[in-house]
Amino acid sequence: MPFINIKVLKGTLSAEEKQEMILRVTEAVAEIEARPSPKEKILPHSWCVIEEVDFENWGIGGNAVTPEMLKAILEG
Repeated sequence: MPFINIKVLKGTLSAEEKQEMILRVTEAVAEIEARPSPKEKILPHSWCVIEEVDFENWGIGGNAVTPEMLKAILEG
């Protein structure tokens, strides 16, 4: 029975995007873990948690991530 823990930056996903992420990731994990049985056997027993982390608690390259940094990364 899988337990999926996803961490994202706080405020970066809407409720709809979180629901889509939970659904799609859970289905992918269940499909892989249930093989060769159908994923439907393990889906009801799969847990998925999305944890939102404050920007000042998330670092990359030795620096705390800022909203401006994330925007620059997403814009390329």
